[in-house]
Amino acid sequence: MRRPTALALACLALALQACGGDEPERPDPGAGRFDAERAFADLEAQVAIGPRPAGSPASRETARLIAERLRAAGVKGVRIQRPYRNVVGTIPGSEGDGIVVGAHHDTKDVPGLVGANDGASGVAVVLEVARVLAAEAPLDGPSVHLALFDAEEARGEREFAADGTRGSRQYVEYARTSEQGAPVIGRIGAMILLDMVGDCDLQIPREANSDRDLYKWIAMHAVEGNDPFGGTTGAILDDHIPFVEAGIPAVDLIDFTYGPEPPPGEWWHTTEDTLDKVCPGSLEAVGEAVLRVLPAAGAVTGDSASRRYP
Repeated sequence: MRRPTALALACLALALQACGGDEPERPDPGAGRFDAERAFADLEAQVAIGPRPAGSPASRETARLIAERLRAAGVKGVRIQRPYRNVVGTIPGSEGDGIVVGAHHDTKDVPGLVGANDGASGVAVVLEVARVLAAEAPLDGPSVHLALFDAEEARGEREFAADGTRGSRQYVEYARTSEQGAPVIGRIGAMILLDMVGDCDLQIPREANSDRDLYKWIAMHAVEGNDPFGGTTGAILDDHIPFVEAGIPAVDLIDFTYGPEPPPGEWWHTTEDTLDKVCPGSLEAVGEAVLRVLPAAGAVTGDSASRRYP
Protein backbone atom coordinates (compact mmCIF):
# COMPACT_ATOMS: atom_id res chain seq x y z
CA MET A 1 0.00 0.00 0.00
CA ARG A 2 1.29 3.47 -0.82
CA ARG A 3 0.57 6.59 1.17
CA PRO A 4 0.46 9.85 -0.79
CA THR A 5 2.49 12.82 0.36
CA ALA A 6 0.88 16.07 1.50
CA LEU A 7 1.70 17.56 -1.89
CA ALA A 8 0.09 14.62 -3.63
CA LEU A 9 -3.07 14.95 -1.56
CA ALA A 10 -3.32 18.64 -2.32
CA CYS A 11 -2.87 18.05 -6.03
CA LEU A 12 -5.37 15.20 -5.97
CA ALA A 13 -7.96 17.44 -4.37
CA LEU A 14 -7.40 20.06 -7.03
CA ALA A 15 -7.63 17.50 -9.82
CA LEU A 16 -10.84 15.98 -8.45
CA GLN A 17 -12.34 19.47 -8.18
CA ALA A 18 -11.60 19.97 -11.86
CA CYS A 19 -13.11 16.61 -12.76
CA GLY A 20 -16.24 17.53 -10.84
CA GLY A 21 -16.92 20.48 -13.06
CA ASP A 22 -15.63 23.39 -10.92
CA GLU A 23 -12.45 23.86 -12.90
CA PRO A 24 -9.86 25.97 -11.08
CA GLU A 25 -7.79 28.58 -12.84
CA ARG A 26 -5.06 26.97 -14.88
CA PRO A 27 -1.71 27.23 -13.14
CA ASP A 28 1.21 28.50 -15.20
CA PRO A 29 4.41 27.19 -13.58
CA GLY A 30 7.52 27.89 -15.59
CA ALA A 31 5.72 28.66 -18.85
CA GLY A 32 7.96 28.82 -21.88
CA ARG A 33 10.56 26.32 -20.67
CA PHE A 34 10.05 24.01 -23.65
CA ASP A 35 12.25 24.94 -26.62
CA ALA A 36 10.24 23.90 -29.68
CA GLU A 37 13.03 24.56 -32.18
CA ARG A 38 15.52 22.49 -30.20
CA ALA A 39 12.97 19.66 -30.01
CA PHE A 40 12.36 19.90 -33.74
CA ALA A 41 16.11 19.58 -34.33
CA ASP A 42 15.98 16.29 -32.40
CA LEU A 43 13.15 15.18 -34.67
CA GLU A 44 15.17 16.11 -37.77
CA ALA A 45 18.20 14.20 -36.50
CA GLN A 46 16.16 11.02 -36.23
CA VAL A 47 14.62 11.45 -39.67
CA ALA A 48 18.09 12.01 -41.14
CA ILE A 49 19.05 8.49 -40.04
CA GLY A 50 16.30 7.13 -42.28
CA PRO A 51 13.97 4.18 -41.63
CA ARG A 52 14.62 2.78 -38.14
CA PRO A 53 12.88 -0.59 -37.71
CA ALA A 54 13.75 -2.57 -34.59
CA GLY A 55 16.89 -4.67 -34.95
CA SER A 56 18.31 -2.68 -37.86
CA PRO A 57 21.67 -0.85 -37.88
CA ALA A 58 19.70 2.42 -38.10
CA SER A 59 17.79 1.45 -34.95
CA ARG A 60 21.06 0.90 -33.10
CA GLU A 61 22.33 4.27 -34.33
CA THR A 62 19.12 5.92 -33.12
CA ALA A 63 19.43 4.38 -29.67
CA ARG A 64 23.01 5.64 -29.40
CA LEU A 65 21.93 9.12 -30.51
CA ILE A 66 19.18 9.25 -27.88
CA ALA A 67 21.52 8.01 -25.15
CA GLU A 68 24.14 10.60 -26.07
CA ARG A 69 21.62 13.44 -25.92
CA LEU A 70 20.22 12.30 -22.59
CA ARG A 71 23.72 12.12 -21.11
CA ALA A 72 24.55 15.57 -22.50
CA ALA A 73 21.42 16.89 -20.78
CA GLY A 74 22.61 15.55 -17.43
CA VAL A 75 20.13 12.68 -17.09
CA LYS A 76 21.31 10.08 -14.57
CA GLY A 77 21.76 6.35 -15.15
CA VAL A 78 21.40 6.45 -18.93
CA ARG A 79 21.73 3.02 -20.50
CA ILE A 80 20.43 0.96 -23.41
CA GLN A 81 18.55 -2.14 -22.37
CA ARG A 82 18.84 -5.53 -24.06
CA PRO A 83 17.70 -7.38 -26.04
CA TYR A 84 15.30 -4.67 -27.20
CA ARG A 85 17.10 -1.34 -27.23
CA ASN A 86 15.04 0.72 -24.83
CA VAL A 87 16.98 3.84 -23.84
CA VAL A 88 16.36 4.63 -20.16
CA GLY A 89 17.46 7.17 -17.58
CA THR A 90 16.27 9.03 -14.50
CA ILE A 91 15.91 12.59 -13.27
CA PRO A 92 15.93 12.29 -9.47
CA GLY A 93 13.20 13.85 -7.35
CA SER A 94 12.54 14.42 -3.67
CA GLU A 95 9.89 11.70 -3.36
CA GLY A 96 10.17 7.93 -3.40
CA ASP A 97 7.68 7.43 -6.19
CA GLY A 98 8.38 8.07 -9.85
CA ILE A 99 6.61 8.84 -13.12
CA VAL A 100 7.56 7.16 -16.40
CA VAL A 101 7.57 9.40 -19.47
CA GLY A 102 7.95 7.42 -22.67
CA ALA A 103 7.88 7.30 -26.46
CA HIS A 104 9.01 4.78 -29.07
CA HIS A 105 11.97 5.32 -31.38
CA ASP A 106 11.46 2.53 -33.92
CA THR A 107 9.60 2.87 -37.21
CA LYS A 108 7.37 0.41 -39.05
CA ASP A 109 9.47 -1.67 -41.44
CA VAL A 110 8.21 -0.06 -44.64
CA PRO A 111 10.80 0.82 -47.31
CA GLY A 112 11.39 4.57 -47.35
CA LEU A 113 9.34 5.28 -44.18
CA VAL A 114 11.32 7.82 -42.11
CA GLY A 115 8.72 8.23 -39.33
CA ALA A 116 8.78 11.98 -38.72
CA ASN A 117 5.60 11.70 -36.68
CA ASP A 118 5.57 7.99 -35.81
CA GLY A 119 7.71 7.95 -33.74
CA ALA A 120 10.36 10.72 -34.01
CA SER A 121 7.93 13.32 -32.67
CA GLY A 122 7.37 11.63 -29.32
CA VAL A 123 11.09 11.03 -28.82
CA ALA A 124 11.81 14.69 -29.62
CA VAL A 125 9.37 15.88 -26.95
CA VAL A 126 10.80 13.50 -24.34
CA LEU A 127 14.36 14.67 -25.07
CA GLU A 128 13.43 18.32 -24.62
CA VAL A 129 11.44 17.58 -21.46
CA ALA A 130 14.52 15.75 -20.18
CA ARG A 131 16.76 18.77 -20.83
CA VAL A 132 14.46 21.13 -18.96
CA LEU A 133 13.98 18.84 -15.96
CA ALA A 134 17.61 17.73 -15.70
CA ALA A 135 18.63 21.39 -15.41
CA GLU A 136 16.26 21.71 -12.44
CA ALA A 137 17.24 18.47 -10.67
CA PRO A 138 16.76 17.31 -8.04
CA LEU A 139 13.07 17.82 -8.70
CA ASP A 140 10.67 18.94 -5.98
CA GLY A 141 8.39 15.95 -6.40
CA PRO A 142 8.59 12.44 -7.83
CA SER A 143 11.52 11.25 -9.90
CA VAL A 144 10.98 11.16 -13.65
CA HIS A 145 11.99 7.93 -15.38
CA LEU A 146 12.58 8.32 -19.10
CA ALA A 147 11.90 5.37 -21.38
CA LEU A 148 12.45 5.57 -25.13
CA PHE A 149 11.09 2.25 -26.29
CA ASP A 150 12.36 0.02 -29.05
CA ALA A 151 10.15 -2.50 -30.88
CA GLU A 152 6.77 -0.82 -30.55
CA GLU A 153 5.84 -1.69 -34.11
CA ALA A 154 4.70 -5.17 -35.03
CA ARG A 155 6.95 -6.99 -37.48
CA GLY A 156 5.80 -7.55 -41.03
CA GLU A 157 2.14 -8.53 -41.27
CA ARG A 158 1.92 -9.84 -37.71
CA GLU A 159 -0.99 -8.69 -35.58
CA PHE A 160 -0.10 -5.76 -33.34
CA ALA A 161 -1.82 -7.33 -30.33
CA ALA A 162 0.54 -10.32 -30.57
CA ASP A 163 3.77 -8.67 -31.76
CA GLY A 164 3.66 -4.96 -30.93
CA THR A 165 4.86 -3.26 -27.73
CA ARG A 166 7.75 -5.68 -27.32
CA GLY A 167 10.06 -3.02 -25.94
CA SER A 168 7.61 -1.60 -23.39
CA ARG A 169 6.69 -5.09 -22.21
CA GLN A 170 10.38 -5.77 -21.67
CA TYR A 171 10.63 -2.54 -19.64
CA VAL A 172 7.73 -3.53 -17.38
CA GLU A 173 9.17 -7.02 -16.86
CA TYR A 174 12.53 -5.53 -15.88
CA ALA A 175 10.71 -3.16 -13.52
CA ARG A 176 9.27 -6.13 -11.63
CA THR A 177 12.81 -6.94 -10.46
CA SER A 178 14.42 -3.51 -11.01
CA GLU A 179 16.82 -4.73 -13.70
CA GLN A 180 18.66 -2.93 -16.51
CA GLY A 181 17.88 0.57 -15.28
CA ALA A 182 14.14 0.13 -14.82
CA PRO A 183 12.61 1.47 -11.56
CA VAL A 184 10.89 -0.81 -9.07
CA ILE A 185 7.40 -1.32 -10.44
CA GLY A 186 5.77 -0.68 -7.08
CA ARG A 187 7.20 2.84 -7.05
CA ILE A 188 5.83 3.90 -10.46
CA GLY A 189 2.94 6.23 -9.73
CA ALA A 190 1.90 6.96 -13.33
CA MET A 191 2.99 6.64 -16.95
CA ILE A 192 2.71 9.28 -19.70
CA LEU A 193 3.20 8.09 -23.29
CA LEU A 194 3.85 10.44 -26.22
CA ASP A 195 3.16 9.01 -29.66
CA MET A 196 2.39 10.79 -32.95
CA VAL A 197 2.38 14.26 -31.39
CA GLY A 198 3.94 16.22 -34.28
CA ASP A 199 1.02 16.55 -36.72
CA CYS A 200 0.64 20.21 -37.72
CA ASP A 201 -3.11 19.78 -37.27
CA LEU A 202 -2.70 18.33 -33.80
CA GLN A 203 -5.74 16.92 -31.98
CA ILE A 204 -5.30 14.73 -28.89
CA PRO A 205 -8.56 13.31 -27.51
CA ARG A 206 -8.64 10.99 -24.51
CA GLU A 207 -7.88 7.47 -25.69
CA ALA A 208 -10.22 4.88 -24.16
CA ASN A 209 -7.48 2.89 -22.39
CA SER A 210 -6.04 6.03 -20.80
CA ASP A 211 -6.67 7.11 -17.22
CA ARG A 212 -9.48 9.67 -17.24
CA ASP A 213 -8.20 11.83 -14.37
CA LEU A 214 -4.61 11.89 -15.61
CA TYR A 215 -5.74 12.98 -19.08
CA LYS A 216 -7.93 15.73 -17.61
CA TRP A 217 -5.08 16.93 -15.43
CA ILE A 218 -2.78 17.23 -18.47
CA ALA A 219 -5.46 18.90 -20.58
CA MET A 220 -6.10 21.45 -17.82
CA HIS A 221 -2.45 22.50 -18.05
CA ALA A 222 -2.45 23.13 -21.80
CA VAL A 223 -1.01 26.42 -23.01
CA GLU A 224 -3.70 28.97 -23.76
CA GLY A 225 -3.94 29.41 -27.52
CA ASN A 226 -2.06 26.15 -28.18
CA ASP A 227 -4.40 23.52 -26.75
CA PRO A 228 -4.81 20.27 -28.73
CA PHE A 229 -6.70 18.41 -25.98
CA GLY A 230 -10.38 17.51 -25.89
CA GLY A 231 -12.90 14.87 -26.86
CA THR A 232 -12.54 11.10 -26.77
CA THR A 233 -11.48 8.33 -29.11
CA GLY A 234 -11.62 4.55 -29.07
CA ALA A 235 -9.10 2.14 -27.57
CA ILE A 236 -5.63 2.16 -29.11
CA LEU A 237 -3.02 -0.52 -28.48
CA ASP A 238 0.24 1.26 -27.70
CA ASP A 239 3.19 1.27 -25.30
CA HIS A 240 1.02 2.35 -22.35
CA ILE A 241 -0.87 -0.96 -22.33
CA PRO A 242 1.79 -3.03 -20.47
CA PHE A 243 1.67 -0.40 -17.71
CA VAL A 244 -2.13 -0.44 -17.57
CA GLU A 245 -2.05 -4.23 -17.33
CA ALA A 246 0.41 -3.91 -14.43
CA GLY A 247 -2.05 -1.69 -12.54
CA ILE A 248 -0.26 1.60 -13.25
CA PRO A 249 -2.41 4.58 -14.29
CA ALA A 250 -1.27 5.59 -17.77
CA VAL A 251 -2.24 7.97 -20.54
CA ASP A 252 -1.50 7.78 -24.27
CA LEU A 253 -1.16 11.26 -25.76
CA ILE A 254 -1.68 10.41 -29.42
CA ASP A 255 -3.20 11.98 -32.51
CA PHE A 256 -4.40 8.92 -34.40
CA THR A 257 -5.75 10.85 -37.36
CA TYR A 258 -2.62 11.58 -39.33
CA GLY A 259 -3.63 12.97 -42.69
CA PRO A 260 -7.06 12.85 -44.31
CA GLU A 261 -9.62 10.90 -42.31
CA PRO A 262 -10.78 8.32 -41.34
CA PRO A 263 -8.38 7.32 -38.55
CA PRO A 264 -5.55 6.47 -38.53
CA GLY A 265 -5.25 8.80 -41.53
CA GLU A 266 -3.74 8.37 -44.97
CA TRP A 267 -0.16 9.25 -43.94
CA TRP A 268 0.18 6.71 -41.12
CA HIS A 269 2.72 3.93 -41.83
CA THR A 270 3.43 5.34 -45.29
CA THR A 271 6.29 7.21 -46.93
CA GLU A 272 4.16 10.37 -46.53
CA ASP A 273 5.22 10.53 -42.86
CA THR A 274 7.78 13.24 -43.59
CA LEU A 275 9.16 16.45 -42.12
CA ASP A 276 6.73 18.70 -43.99
CA LYS A 277 3.80 17.10 -42.10
CA VAL A 278 5.07 17.94 -38.59
CA CYS A 279 5.43 21.28 -36.80
CA PRO A 280 7.45 22.64 -33.85
CA GLY A 281 4.31 24.22 -32.36
CA SER A 282 2.70 20.81 -31.96
CA LEU A 283 5.70 19.47 -30.08
CA GLU A 284 5.55 22.53 -27.84
CA ALA A 285 1.84 22.14 -27.11
CA VAL A 286 2.39 18.66 -25.71
CA GLY A 287 5.77 19.29 -24.12
CA GLU A 288 4.68 22.37 -22.17
CA ALA A 289 1.60 20.61 -20.79
CA VAL A 290 3.66 17.60 -19.71
CA LEU A 291 6.26 19.79 -18.01
CA ARG A 292 3.54 21.53 -16.02
CA VAL A 293 1.94 18.35 -14.69
CA LEU A 294 4.95 16.16 -13.95
CA PRO A 295 5.43 17.25 -10.31
CA ALA A 296 1.99 15.88 -9.44
CA ALA A 297 1.07 13.40 -12.18
CA GLY A 298 1.24 10.41 -9.86
CA ALA A 299 -1.31 11.97 -7.51
CA VAL A 300 -4.27 12.61 -9.79
CA THR A 301 -5.67 9.11 -10.18
CA GLY A 302 -8.50 8.25 -7.85
CA ASP A 303 -7.01 4.98 -6.60
CA SER A 304 -3.38 6.04 -6.33
CA ALA A 305 -3.38 6.00 -2.53
CA SER A 306 -4.54 2.41 -2.18
CA ARG A 307 -3.42 0.56 -5.29
CA ARG A 308 -1.53 -2.73 -4.95
CA TYR A 309 0.97 -3.76 -7.58
CA PRO A 310 1.24 -7.31 -8.91
